[in-house]
Amino acid sequence: MKLAARFACFALSALLAPLAGAANSVISIPTDVQRFGPLVVVATHDESPAPETFRSEIFTEQKASRLRLIHRLGMDSIPALQEIWTVFLKDHAGEEDRTITQFVSGGMLPSSIGEPGDKQIILDVGFDDTTEHPLEIRGVFNLRNGYWTHVATLACRCQMSDDEEPARLRPYLPHPPGEWAITLWSHTEGHIESHSREIRFRLRDGALWPLIEFESMSMICPQGTSYGPSCNVTETNLEQARLIGEDKELVSGFTLVSRSGPPPSCDKCGLMLFNPKCASYLWDETAFAYRPSPFKPAACGIPTKQASNQRRQAPSIPMSPLHK
Repeated sequence: MKLAARFACFALSALLAPLAGAANSVISIPTDVQRFGPLVVVATHDESPAPETFRSEIFTEQKASRLRLIHRLGMDSIPALQEIWTVFLKDHAGEEDRTITQFVSGGMLPSSIGEPGDKQIILDVGFDDTTEHPLEIRGVFNLRNGYWTHVATLACRCQMSDDEEPARLRPYLPHPPGEWAITLWSHTEGHIESHSREIRFRLRDGALWPLIEFESMSMICPQGTSYGPSCNVTETNLEQARLIGEDKELVSGFTLVSRSGPPPSCDKCGLMLFNPKCASYLWDETAFAYRPSPFKPAACGIPTKQASNQRRQAPSIPMSPLHK
């Protein structure tokens, strides 16, 4: 389905959604436009050539080619994305040529965030410059039965990073589907406070499903100080855990574990955080999401073998809106 046609009927489908939900108890797929603070996730479902063919458009010096890439991702045609794109250009009025030539690719490694047998590629595009008005874009493409589909475009007027969880140590080998963790960064002037928010997604039924959203890091420093031992860092991770069920039996679940403490005194020292606090979650297959649970963890903050094998480093505190 073409972008224009799909979004022409979006308003009608939104009006009919409550009626459909009343007649069918099956959880409906996510809406065509999802908003998570500054992040906008827009479903497209368009047939697409292999996303590797876009690489020449990403790296070319020609403005027209880069604009074609912007058009392919729907930034100048889908209303929710067009609004972001228009404001971005307005913020950089008088330097449009330079703006277009600053778009770069962050990589196109295969991902496994969808259904078995499918293959995903996430195309990264961003305004890579020191600016208070950043823009980062992700195009999500899915390969099924030999055909590529442009599943969604994500856009954020913020600093955005993304990873696959659990981390793929050997991305060229097949492995069970994981989750796409997107981190949104924000900070105050002078970096007295920095915060990051993590949103996890997976592909299901041709749509990006949000699984869980939480604050993954906060850093607060006293007025007049910089990042160092006088600050306080709180880091939160989603971890597998054993929960105590209603009949005292152990249930497989998850916890959001928050640990806190001061940054180390040297730049290359590892970050050691303590005082774990846990919030319990269970996986809900029907809702396709993590749901809060009243069950208490058998042990709060005891990492799984996989987590314990990962070296914990100091968080990357952004020194500019697009520092990575």
